[in-house]
Amino acid sequence: MRIFLALELPEEIKKEIEELQKKLRKAGAKAIWVKPEIAHLTLAFLGSVTHNELEIIHKILGGITLRAIRLELDSLGCFPNPERARIIFVELQGDLKELHHLANLIRQNLKKENIQFDDKPFVAHVTLGRVKKRQNLTHILKGVKIRKLEFLAEEINLNQSTLGPSGPKYTKIKTLHLT
Repeated sequence: MRIFLALELPEEIKKEIEELQKKLRKAGAKAIWVKPEIAHLTLAFLGSVTHNELEIIHKILGGITLRAIRLELDSLGCFPNPERARIIFVELQGDLKELHHLANLIRQNLKKENIQFDDKPFVAHVTLGRVKKRQNLTHILKGVKIRKLEFLAEEINLNQSTLGPSGPKYTKIKTLHLT
């Protein structure tokens, strides 16, 4: 089972992501766009896990008692950089200290339980699209205006990801409501 932990985004933010993708396409960015209805903020990507590991992950989530996190859409960016774009994303601002604390808490507990995950440094972002052929998007990103919408991240989802010809399909396994 291929899984990841992510913060759920409110519908208003998913609609704004769709608008940003339209603006980027119109400006000339070429990418495989994330379906707005499945957009999320990844806290930890675990990949394939065993049934026993899944039970441990359930316990880890059950032990988290944190408050909802206030975030805001901030700016567009690319990994590794706009000159050699592979991933187009919207960066987040807001209560980043609390967000990083949450991501680190989850990752530390996974490490403590010897559960493997992608340990790239956590960056507060939502992926908009994946670029097949590297592009220089510097001027395109500067020309696209972003509405700095604020939202409250209130749910962590443990999602199963199933890859298919029409893109990934996510199934919620467990939801943790932040207070």
